[in-house]
Amino acid sequence: MDIIVAKWIVLVTLYCITFIFTMLPLKLMANYRHIDDAERRARHARIIGLLSCFAGGVFMGTGLLDLFPEVDETLTKALEVLNIDQKFPVPEFAVTLGFFIVLVLEQIALDYKERAEVAAESERDRLLSNTHRRLCRQGSIEGVSDHVVVPHSCGSSIDGESALEEDSNEPVAHSTFRSFLLLAALSVHSLFEGLAIGLQPNVDELLQIFVAVCFHKLVIAFSLGLNLVQSELKIGSIIKSNVLFCTTTPAGLLIGMGLEEFGHNMYSSAINGVLQGLACGTFVYVTFFEVLPHELNNGQDRLLKVLSIIIGFSFVCGVIYMDPS
Repeated sequence: MDIIVAKWIVLVTLYCITFIFTMLPLKLMANYRHIDDAERRARHARIIGLLSCFAGGVFMGTGLLDLFPEVDETLTKALEVLNIDQKFPVPEFAVTLGFFIVLVLEQIALDYKERAEVAAESERDRLLSNTHRRLCRQGSIEGVSDHVVVPHSCGSSIDGESALEEDSNEPVAHSTFRSFLLLAALSVHSLFEGLAIGLQPNVDELLQIFVAVCFHKLVIAFSLGLNLVQSELKIGSIIKSNVLFCTTTPAGLLIGMGLEEFGHNMYSSAINGVLQGLACGTFVYVTFFEVLPHELNNGQDRLLKVLSIIIGFSFVCGVIYMDPS
């Protein structure tokens, strides 16, 4: 088989199976939301929680065992060829820089949101206070001024109890911002996976790396889809996000085919290494600040969740161990 034809077959196959596995969690959550029986809903919610922990283990293994070694290898080789002093740990710095960029951006966004909420709350209190004083002057609330009603917007009732009791069996929504960050980091990683496939010189090596990437890609796709459906994104946004993720590996493959045709240099490799380092830092941040705490802070099924994380991590270990590249 011609290598170009084989690469196009791999491109289409990767897109199709990745899309299917990113959409499976959407179907899973749709079935869950149509369950009326409380016991069945609780059982399905536990399964979703354990799958999320499995996804957390997959993300942890991918970030530490797959992304970071690629960053280290790519940047180290590029710096050696470019005769740049390597006393400073550039790969580690690139990953840390990615981590801090996400941290700073998220904290700025949260600070702005909290200030806006405080300002809105102060405005509501001022309006309520003015209304209360006006009614007092009119004598309209004589004898009832001791009964203060807390606004429904505060989420409380008259007796101070929570008006919106949270069902402990319901999956709690992930942070939408962090879900987008996870999508971005995985998309960058997938782009470089496709790049590696596109640079393969013969069919045998192409098929070997395709099989290894395929197993890894399917689990990552399902895990990402599960994270997105548990965020507050609308269905249309989830589908668009899935399509974006699915196109990154084929896009990388096409870029790899173009680079193989026209050649590439160490400067482009260094840039690729830095981009992967930033993506790795983003990946580490989202994994340890969003995916894992999201489930482990819930006291239900702690030991089963830890076991699910270990199983997800072990799966990535197995895939990397069998990787022929």
